[in-house]
Amino acid sequence: MDIKRWGLLSAILSRGRKLHNVEPDIKTKIYLRQTLLSSGEFTCEAVINTPSGQIFESSPQGLTLGLNEASLLTSHKGKNISFLNDDISIFDLSQERFDEVISSNINSQITTALSLVFLKYRAHVANFSDSRLFSFISKEYKTEIALPVPIFNILNGGKHAGNGLEFCEFMIIPKGTSVHENIRIASEMYFDLHTIIKNDLGIKHTLVGREGGFAPDISNIHTALELIVKAINIRNRDKCNLAIDVAANNFSEKKSFQGGMVFEYNIGGQKYSSTELIAYYKDLLNKFPHIVYLEDVAHEEDIDTWVKLKSEYGKDILIVGDDLTVTNIHYLEKYKDCINACILKVNQVGTFSDLIKAYLFCKRNGIIPIISQRSGETDSNIIAHIATGLGSDYIKAGAPARERIVKYNTLLRLEDEFFYDNK
Repeated sequence: MDIKRWGLLSAILSRGRKLHNVEPDIKTKIYLRQTLLSSGEFTCEAVINTPSGQIFESSPQGLTLGLNEASLLTSHKGKNISFLNDDISIFDLSQERFDEVISSNINSQITTALSLVFLKYRAHVANFSDSRLFSFISKEYKTEIALPVPIFNILNGGKHAGNGLEFCEFMIIPKGTSVHENIRIASEMYFDLHTIIKNDLGIKHTLVGREGGFAPDISNIHTALELIVKAINIRNRDKCNLAIDVAANNFSEKKSFQGGMVFEYNIGGQKYSSTELIAYYKDLLNKFPHIVYLEDVAHEEDIDTWVKLKSEYGKDILIVGDDLTVTNIHYLEKYKDCINACILKVNQVGTFSDLIKAYLFCKRNGIIPIISQRSGETDSNIIAHIATGLGSDYIKAGAPARERIVKYNTLLRLEDEFFYDNK
């Protein structure tokens, strides 16, 4: 490490506050190892050795990325984290100071794992068990603990599937009164959808996409929604709302026109201008009145369309930013008039401290926060603790199946252990 960078690090270290006056053991060490994503690719996992055992946390990876995601903007930074073990006082830092150190030296995918493992380490030092991480988060950030409502991905399109659907995720939001009821509804709905797709389209259409939702070989948005509505009506009529992650970046094109910029959207083989896209959504909402959530509704640079959609539909449905806002307080401030809800992902911005800044900004400005997974997920349950500890309205964690159940089972256990009186 060069002298200038070490000088900055030393200065930051000297400002760090102690954690409950507990000195880390001299053998405490932080390092990286590789683990697998749900996509089959490798990701990094950060490990902290403590006298009582290892603490570890990994970094997920997304497939659809906003232009301003931290992982894209800082990918030139290095992977060598040996400097973190050069001074044992690194373990005395606050979360914010630690995140400042790592984000100034390392790229986003690695900072995510490091930031989250440090969060778990701080909870460990403060004598919070793994099952009470949500409680530590609430205490640290003075938030009100609440179990989130899950948003379940049940049918995949876009980059998450190999079919002809331009929209990325077709989801349901159950209207139950507990986590258990909501997950039961989603589980039943998932099986009923499988049966309908098999009977209506054939067994080969029941293969699944990147996030565990079914990926039938269809290309009509209305057909996809009709399949879902049909499945809802088997056992859970009037118990679900519909949600769509449009992911408009993936089927839009930016063009120069008369000295300015226009956007063109290709849906079902038909091209739509920005004005025509708004009309398309109007027709969609009229035909499927249970849609209460639209995410990434326009290209992230087509701001006029975002503002018009928020103005026209923001009182009735959630207009959700993801690629637009990338969990970054700078873009939330810039585009707050475009949205009334926001996806929050640690690896999208790089550190847990930056996610907290975005979360608190959302709460101050009446924007509904949604703690979210990535399409390439790990076996970690930490977002369930983050969503519960912060009291997030919603959690978006994929299908109620396969590796995604880690998050949902954690919510079930938290509800059973801490929110029900079973004595």
